[in-house]
Amino acid sequence: MTAHARPAFTPETIASDTGDGYWVHRTGAGLVTSGLTRQKVERYGHSNGSWTRSDVFDFGTGGLNKPVALDHARLGTGPHPDLVVCHNYGQCMFGCGNDDGKISWLKPDANGAYTRKEVASLVATHRVRLGGFTRDPAQGLQLAAFPVVGRAAPGTPEAEKGEKGFLTPYSPVLYDIPADPAGEWRPASAPGLDRLKFRIIHAVVAGRFPGTPRPDLQSFVVASHSGLDWIGPGRDGVWIRRHIGDGVPPRASQEIGRPPNYKETPLFGGSGNVAVGRIGGQAASCIVTVEPFHGNTVAVYTRPWGTGSPFERPWERRVVKVFPQPIESDEEGPKKSYDAVGHHVVAADFDGDGDDEFLIAMRGPQNSDPNEPTQGVLYLKADSTGRVVVREWVSGDSTAHIAVLDANGDGRLDFATTSYHTVGYYKSRKTEVRLFRNTFARPVADPVIPSSADG
Repeated sequence: MTAHARPAFTPETIASDTGDGYWVHRTGAGLVTSGLTRQKVERYGHSNGSWTRSDVFDFGTGGLNKPVALDHARLGTGPHPDLVVCHNYGQCMFGCGNDDGKISWLKPDANGAYTRKEVASLVATHRVRLGGFTRDPAQGLQLAAFPVVGRAAPGTPEAEKGEKGFLTPYSPVLYDIPADPAGEWRPASAPGLDRLKFRIIHAVVAGRFPGTPRPDLQSFVVASHSGLDWIGPGRDGVWIRRHIGDGVPPRASQEIGRPPNYKETPLFGGSGNVAVGRIGGQAASCIVTVEPFHGNTVAVYTRPWGTGSPFERPWERRVVKVFPQPIESDEEGPKKSYDAVGHHVVAADFDGDGDDEFLIAMRGPQNSDPNEPTQGVLYLKADSTGRVVVREWVSGDSTAHIAVLDANGDGRLDFATTSYHTVGYYKSRKTEVRLFRNTFARPVADPVIPSSADG
């Protein structure tokens, strides 16, 4: 049996008492964060071994609120990256009105000060990606937007409260970014995409997947209420869907129950988070998920061989972990039962052996049984059969999102985390941005770093 390196990361605190926590995103050697509590986007610059913190944009002013997810690209020629952020998505996923959901472009000037321009309005947008999906990026970047719930029937009371939108099928939307981004961002021509309907998309991975009809373009692996699906353009340009796996059957959340003023108890099924990895020298050969939406089940999917496309047939699924339900004593009241919430998954070659490993972000609270943690970052290494060969906790802190980076350029992949802290839903006891420096891997020249917008 091959011996596998035991993961070792040295933690350091980049910022403490941030008062917020949802998204952390790598932009070059630096980081950008967003959160729904303080409602700010902030930047953490890194040079000479130290971090500096500065404001990017305050979404808590002028009727704006709740910056959720973001992606970055160079839309101009300046030294700082442009950001695209989705925000104003409603009270919560059970209260998204049809006019809720905005997408804004944050434009930097030469000094790194940002101004905002709203570029699209799409109900309940919860994930965004920048890339080339129907055209080569050299012809102009595009924006992909993924709502978390759909639109209710216009003119009904439910349309205002979002109740009927919770499981209303909807489609992702692509936008063409003009050469001058200050112009109008128009819906892109993507024949067939409007026929690909989903419920509760919580995560996507964008990539140029070998063996797909258009491997020169980025397509998507989508984690939703129906499980895992690949979507992308066929050879004729018409968008198609290939089912990868069902995930878990629909079930009620013990933590959420039935929201106030909601007629039915919502059921969550399928998959919630996803990362696509390289195993055995084969790209897109292993997928790790957390299931369902904000779920407690970790599954490994392995690719069926013998077909030209990785997504021609459903993949083999193996459950590798079901987390227990944590119970926590609230300082202000009785004990409360929580779901064991996995909120993000990333895939990257952390040990430097050419295969990817996976990090799973667990929100918390911490389970009372020290042998069954429900908070922190879990490191998994799988073999080509989907069997987990290394399983180890590398952090015990509440984690909402993970960004992979090589912080000091030594050819070993580090990762950064942000706590999960959202008023009205779940608040971690500590709110921090932390860096975990890789101290065990074999250095690699130009290591592959996944986008922080994935998963």
